[in-house]
Amino acid sequence: MQEYQLPEMLRVGLEDLVLQILLLDLGEPSIFLTKAVNPPSALAIRNSLKLLEGLGAVDCDWGDSDNSTERSDAIVDADGSSCKSLSVTSGLTALGFHLATLPVDPRVGKMMIYGALFGCIDPALTIAASMSARNPFMSPFDKRDEADAARKEFATQGSDHLTTLEAFNQWKNVRRTQGNRAVQSFLRESFLSRMTLFQMEDLRKQYAKLLIDIGFLPKSFRLDRGQNMRNDECIAAANTNINNTHMIKAVLCAGLYPNIIVAPKNEKKPIGTCPFQSLKGDVFLHPSTISFSAEKLDSNYCCYHEIIRTTKTYVRDCTPVSEFALLLFGGSLKVYHTHGVITIDDWLRFRIAAKSATLVKHLRAQMERMLLAKIITPEEDIIGSSAGRALIKAVSTLFEREIKDSPDGTETLHRSADNEVKATGQRGHRGRGPQNNSGRGQHGSDNGRGRSGRGGRGRRNDHSRGRGQGGQR
Repeated sequence: MQEYQLPEMLRVGLEDLVLQILLLDLGEPSIFLTKAVNPPSALAIRNSLKLLEGLGAVDCDWGDSDNSTERSDAIVDADGSSCKSLSVTSGLTALGFHLATLPVDPRVGKMMIYGALFGCIDPALTIAASMSARNPFMSPFDKRDEADAARKEFATQGSDHLTTLEAFNQWKNVRRTQGNRAVQSFLRESFLSRMTLFQMEDLRKQYAKLLIDIGFLPKSFRLDRGQNMRNDECIAAANTNINNTHMIKAVLCAGLYPNIIVAPKNEKKPIGTCPFQSLKGDVFLHPSTISFSAEKLDSNYCCYHEIIRTTKTYVRDCTPVSEFALLLFGGSLKVYHTHGVITIDDWLRFRIAAKSATLVKHLRAQMERMLLAKIITPEEDIIGSSAGRALIKAVSTLFEREIKDSPDGTETLHRSADNEVKATGQRGHRGRGPQNNSGRGQHGSDNGRGRSGRGGRGRRNDHSRGRGQGGQR
């Protein structure tokens, strides 16, 4: 073992530190951090800037190091500890300014902001608190099977995040309607930690106050309903999509992208035993995930927050997300009109008619303009305007109809996009994607670059029921 512990700057992510340096206008982070006693490596700073750039929190000009992913000598000095050789200039975006003021992980902060914008702030705060605290589910060594069975009673759509949300909501309901003895019995039978649940409740209140301070929630907003009718109206307005689980998962996807994994196709064995495709190579679901023993997931695409490496590379938490969540909240879009294919960051591919793909890009552009306007001037009620309400209604209805319109989902990307863009004032078109599609377009339009993330290159050979198609890029 080492005589002394490795300095914190060399063993943790630098995202929060980079945001603070840019917020305080202390200069370029790669130059400023050379003054540290133990400066981080250029690779660590580059990874942090890439993550923040993917979130839309910073704008970077990489100069000579933009294509240096495989040239480690271009970004790391000979001793492997200096960051002087990293040629990059960066600056905060409007979203990055607000993320820098939130004392949480940038991904969690973005999810909270999107939850406030799209009317599902209560579940967004709960999921954010669960990511920042310990897992509320306990698993005693001598009662592990009973604890797993109790946790599965809260299982919701194969999602670990929604499972925790359901357990927390049931605990709140028991506290509100029954006595202390019933609460203790509920915690004991459900193998839930009372201390962790109260910690999550405190974090929720802190996060709500932070969002009020930066203007994303009204000043009269309170998490708990009181006698004040005005406060009740504020709660209702901020939770218009509280029961729309597809919208909640889309907001979760917005914060966690590009942490996406792709399930294998047509496997006849439990999902937990199959490798998933990711930007980091093959990964597996951890045995503690709620979908580990499932035969099939609701979607071939899942987002995650934590990844660990022991005997294998494991994803600790998993939530299936829809293709529309990726298209609206993912990275840069390219449409290959002649082949009827749309791609996200040249990585994830979906089959869709050209006209419908254009409508998706229009809906996304409208949404991003609203987000930017709200982030720049948070004191203005942009969401409450007629255009803002129509847009949010269109997006939320889009996710609600995604499953209802087509049980097998084969035509959803065409019909739903058509219907919902009409609601925002754009005349819709209806079309079907080609049935025999190679997905190898050579000319694509890159007008759909978003602020939500830019993934890297990856190898994909998955198919999603005729809509998603992966290939070697």
